[in-house]
Order: sequence, then C-alpha cells, then structure tokens
Amino acid sequence: MRPMYGIELAIPDGKYPGFYAQVIPKIEDAVNVFERDQLLFIVEKETEKDKLETLLQTFRLPGDVFSLLLLPEEAVIADLDAIGFVSPRGHRFVYREQVALFTVDKAFGTPADRWAAAEQWKEHVSGTIAQTEQKEPIYLIDSSLTELAQRIADAYSVRIQWLHQT
Repeated sequence: MRPMYGIELAIPDGKYPGFYAQVIPKIEDAVNVFERDQLLFIVEKETEKDKLETLLQTFRLPGDVFSLLLLPEEAVIADLDAIGFVSPRGHRFVYREQVALFTVDKAFGTPADRWAAAEQWKEHVSGTIAQTEQKEPIYLIDSSLTELAQRIADAYSVRIQWLHQT
C-alpha cells in the first residue's frame, strides 16, 4: 500500500470553462500528478500535495484534500465504494481516515487461536491483502473498529501488528 493524496477541485460560481482549460495544464506542468479524473488530482508525495494546494490558492480555487492509500492488486475488498473508489485507470484507493490495517504476529498464540480470532474478525473486516505463506494476511477494517479488533486479539491471546490506524 502506498500513501497518496487526492485533491478535488470545486467549481466556484462565476468561473468560466475557459478558465479551467487554462488552469489544468498549469497544474499538470507544475505538479507531478499520479492520476487525474476530471477535477480530481491524485499525487504521491506530500510535497506535491503542498505544491498543488499553493497553486490552487494562487488561482483562488477551492479544493477538498484527502489522504489515500493505493491498494495492491491482490487486495480483496468487499464494498470498496464504502471506503474508497476505483480510478479511471483501474487503481483502487481507500480513504486513510476511514480504515485501519493490521496483521497478526505469528509468534504469539497457537494456530488454532489465530484461526479463531480471524473467524471473529471476518464479521468486521472490509477487506484483506494476501501475503506470502509465511505471513498472515493484512486485514482492513473501519477505523472506528480498532478497539474491537484488539479485544478479539486479546481474547484469543493473539498479537496484532498495526500497519495503519488513525
């Protein structure tokens, strides 16, 4: 998973289509854009996000900024629309503030305990990312469910390794 940033331009009243035809190329010249969908610009680095925000202020254009995670192809997500979106080029993103990611430390708990905990997590998991056979999968859950996931781990004497939580 790669952290990224999205900035969606808002169309203020009184701006003409020709204005946007001039602004969009200037943005693309000044900022390293990973992907664009009409008025949505996705950038990889915080410095690029900052450049884009500064440029938008120069043009007096409002924009909504949000933090994203680019999912790997092997991610299996039950309802992506609830926590993210698919870009025009087929990239799948989740909103960082809405998800938490964890995996299980194989050094703690028995295989039966880890299996039982995983069965409990399945009820609350938004998606998984498969790992190698030596590693447990990465679980994606709603960011409001981190305490629940931890309580399940504790109940089965399993240790969670948090990869991302808000």
